[in-house]
Amino acid sequence: MHVLPTIPIVLLVLLSASLLVALVRATHTSQAATRDLARLLEQQKSQTVELSQRSEMDLLKDEFISTVSHELRTPLTSIRGSLGLLSSGVIGTLDPKAQNLLRIAVTNTDRLIRLINDILDLERMQSGRAPLQLRRCSLAELAQQAIETMRTLADQSTVHLELITPASAAPGDALFFDGDSDRILQVLTNLISNAIKFSPAESTVRIHVEALQDSILLKVSDEGRGIPHDKLDSVFDRFGQVDPADARQKGGTGLGLAICRSIVQQHAGSVWAQRNLGPGSTFYVMFPRTARSSDPVTPLALVERGEGSILVCDDDSGIRTVVSEHLTRQGYTVLQASSGQEAIEVATAHPLEAILLDMYMPGLSGWETLQQLRDSPTTAGVPVVVLSVLSPALRNQFTGDAQGWVQKPFNENLLFAELARVLGPGNGPAQVLLVEDDQDLASVVQASFGQADVQLDHVSTRQQAIHRCVASRPDLLILDLTLPDGDGFSLVEWLRKRPETRSLPLVVYSGREVSDREMSKLRLGPTEFLTKAKVQPQEVEELVRSMVHRIRQTPEPAGVPMV
Repeated sequence: MHVLPTIPIVLLVLLSASLLVALVRATHTSQAATRDLARLLEQQKSQTVELSQRSEMDLLKDEFISTVSHELRTPLTSIRGSLGLLSSGVIGTLDPKAQNLLRIAVTNTDRLIRLINDILDLERMQSGRAPLQLRRCSLAELAQQAIETMRTLADQSTVHLELITPASAAPGDALFFDGDSDRILQVLTNLISNAIKFSPAESTVRIHVEALQDSILLKVSDEGRGIPHDKLDSVFDRFGQVDPADARQKGGTGLGLAICRSIVQQHAGSVWAQRNLGPGSTFYVMFPRTARSSDPVTPLALVERGEGSILVCDDDSGIRTVVSEHLTRQGYTVLQASSGQEAIEVATAHPLEAILLDMYMPGLSGWETLQQLRDSPTTAGVPVVVLSVLSPALRNQFTGDAQGWVQKPFNENLLFAELARVLGPGNGPAQVLLVEDDQDLASVVQASFGQADVQLDHVSTRQQAIHRCVASRPDLLILDLTLPDGDGFSLVEWLRKRPETRSLPLVVYSGREVSDREMSKLRLGPTEFLTKAKVQPQEVEELVRSMVHRIRQTPEPAGVPMV
């Protein structure tokens, strides 16, 4: 009877102990969970801080690149432009010692400019700030264009260039794909340039193009020393060199192949290198036939079409073919001549709008051909545009003989503009306004405009540009985007609001790359975008003269609102 009451007490004690143990365990679990939660929150905070720091670093990197772009390119453009004017003999003939020192200065300035441009190009591509302008391209045509561009370098190195296309297909057939033609051309010229540099004299660089089922394949083969097997991947790295001495002996920035890889990857393609069984190496590039990029396909720009017959005289059949193709697409009827004597015969027998004439030809040279054309009453009045590897600075020696000058390798837009210029009479000196805050660069640009058909005026600020445009509308504006009292965007916005300036021809000459969105904000009338250090003041002068003479022949549309 006395034992029974003790049972519930024992159970109660056991239950209390179990509850106590459970409570302790729960407390420990809760504390562990709290610690885990605290650790998780700390990790999230750390990751947030890291992401914030990365974002800040990216912003600082972009700001640094932008600063370098403007602060280095502008003075380099002034330096290179000044050296170019000295080299052209503007201030007189230099003695051999001074000429050699000037040559060294020009060579090393160009090397520094290439390095800066390559670094900035690579950064823009890898950061996604250089979107592709996709359109239908022919790999065979781009390869031929790249070969013509590199022909001078190959001739200097006594290296032969050979283009090999599928024997079973007509020229260009089945070799079309979607790509950015300018970027693809950059890849081709880089690869061919590399092959020439590392090829022995009297060897051959072969460029193969062929069509596969779903892709297009390019091969560039040389007969040089070859790339070691352990270097086949690293040559695509930044500043990658097979031999450190190559940078000094062969030149270049060490970024060409890295840029090639970035461009090819943007096109969803692939690039690689292999050592040949014999001497040399082969670089392979493969592109998909259709665009896989998210970038929109940009339509070809509409350009003013020409009319009439143009005679193209050049002893190089490849150049005649390329130039003729450009002119035919532009609307011209093209006649060809492979020699000076043939050019005289064709010009005498056919009415011509203009003649494109090479200077260096076997037999009757370009100089002699030009003189005979001028001496004949039948052809004396036909405008002649020199198409030569020689610098346009030499055109002053032929005043009254040749009306225009385009330097090889040529830009087709400049070729069309120069033709339009010589085919239309001028209306006196063109009034061009240069808006540039860097006085040194402005002086170099002004010195470049030595021709009587252009009168260049200079202002340094946005407000001065507005006052000048109000006082007298210029024929064309050359605009820097960075100004001490504003920027080029606000000046363009002001010009758009005025009926007399909303269609003003414009050349944007900026120290940094201009994005597609920014371009749409900067367009007035006919607009060109140039980058300092990439385009020298003498080239700006050529473009401006061509634009002015072409545009002044075209009546401005009235009442067309700017978008």
